[in-house]
Amino acid sequence: MSLFKKIAKAYVASEALVQDDRYHRGTIEHDEDEKSGNVNIEVNPVGSDDSKEIHYRETSKWFKLRKFLWDGTGKHPKEQKYLLKLDFFFLSSACLGYFIKNLNQSNVTTAYVNGMQEYYGMYNNQYNYVTTAFTVGYIVGQIPSNLILHRLKARYYLGTLEIIWAILTLLMITPGRGEIRSVYVLRFFVALFESAFFPGFEYLVGSNYSTAEISKRSAYIAISGVVSGIISGPLQQAILTRFKHSSIEPFKWMFIFDAIISFPIGIYTFFANPNTPSTTDVWYFTLEDKLVGLERRKKAKAQLNTRVPYSWKIVKEFFNTWHIYVFPLLFLAYNNTCAAFGNPTFQLWLKVTLQKSSYAYNTWPSVVYAVGVIITLIIFYLNDFLGGKTNVYIVSSYFIFVTFGCICLAVWDIPIGLHWLSYFLIGFPTAYGQPGIVSWMNRLLLHNDMKRNFVVVCTNTLAYVTGAWVPILVWNTNTAPEYFIGFTYTAVLAALGLVLTFLTQYLSLRDERRAKSDKESEAQSLEGSEIAGNEKESF
Repeated sequence: MSLFKKIAKAYVASEALVQDDRYHRGTIEHDEDEKSGNVNIEVNPVGSDDSKEIHYRETSKWFKLRKFLWDGTGKHPKEQKYLLKLDFFFLSSACLGYFIKNLNQSNVTTAYVNGMQEYYGMYNNQYNYVTTAFTVGYIVGQIPSNLILHRLKARYYLGTLEIIWAILTLLMITPGRGEIRSVYVLRFFVALFESAFFPGFEYLVGSNYSTAEISKRSAYIAISGVVSGIISGPLQQAILTRFKHSSIEPFKWMFIFDAIISFPIGIYTFFANPNTPSTTDVWYFTLEDKLVGLERRKKAKAQLNTRVPYSWKIVKEFFNTWHIYVFPLLFLAYNNTCAAFGNPTFQLWLKVTLQKSSYAYNTWPSVVYAVGVIITLIIFYLNDFLGGKTNVYIVSSYFIFVTFGCICLAVWDIPIGLHWLSYFLIGFPTAYGQPGIVSWMNRLLLHNDMKRNFVVVCTNTLAYVTGAWVPILVWNTNTAPEYFIGFTYTAVLAALGLVLTFLTQYLSLRDERRAKSDKESEAQSLEGSEIAGNEKESF
């Protein structure tokens, strides 16, 4: 018998959640469809007599502030306990893993302007080739990895990949002077084993949280990647100072630090990742917690059984709706426009044009990222507090800022103050563009687990397909720091992203109207049948 069915049977036997208190009163009904393997767990509220409590929640600013800061406020104590465990263990695992992987990517950029270019003789397009090798590895690994993740336990699979990734990162110190081809190979395999991480964890976020909880959790994962950008520059500066007389090139020490941090994070993933509510066997969830997880999924009208095997018939159905076509293009526009700041454009402007010291071009970009972190937290807490309905405004603002900033930088001969503003506008929004799109996608597809998983991985894959070759054409390092083609291309792509954002909003609202209309028609049909039945009975 599957764990999923064992939990459901224990649910009925123990009646663990049938309990009244001031926050929630209800009865539990259980129905198991043996043929499909699905379990239905319904919560039927019977109301509350505590009018003072209701009045307090509706009028108290303190309660609303607590609800804003943590969405578990006001929920059943058992659900609060479950949510606390989920946030502490799962979210910390996701954020730590995403942090170290982005730190490694940031370190390659930072190392390039701190000795890596001279050490490997990267005076033409070699930096873009390093990026392309990484991107190709990411593309090759993503879809197979996510199909494997759908069948294996996430904590064992992702934890093992993280440890392998740490070993490969450590091997980045082995290529000698001028051995740039070895760097290409290593970056390919680093990406290959990293490729399951982001789509995998975003899929698990959508599997464990409700629509009103997703945005800020996706934001925390994205922020952990941005924090790596904040740390990378100052850490590189500290290493350059501390290890300037080391027998190993100072920039290589960054990869050593990455590997040292990655090993314990990989081990932690084995113990902290909960899998999905229907497959969880993690140590910190009691049987009662597992039942709460299933009940939450049922209340959210999400698919409970996450182990349905893929088939060609099922996959073909995914292509019958707009999500598989629009979201990949929208995320591609976001992901590829991030290169305007993700490449060392700002650092090289500080280094080459303004002739700033290594302290300046290593640390000042961190200020831009820090502002992005603060703004991201504010807007996504607001988004969840307002019911997750503001994604369209969040995503569109990203594309507007980037379009304006890149147009200014493409012109280039602009006042220095406008230069600073433009780099700021293409830098800080990168923190919130990703969670804005991914949480939107997770919320709209919550009811279909397999489709959500498939769309998430396809969305991420397409973004990296273009990222494998476009940078070589548009971000040619020979044109640094002006990058006229790069900034022009990014401005056009960001404008397209803005159009796709409005299209996504239009289509999602259209689906809501159709679903509401179908529901009303069904209700009217049911009501008509009942009336006809009553008339027949009377006759």
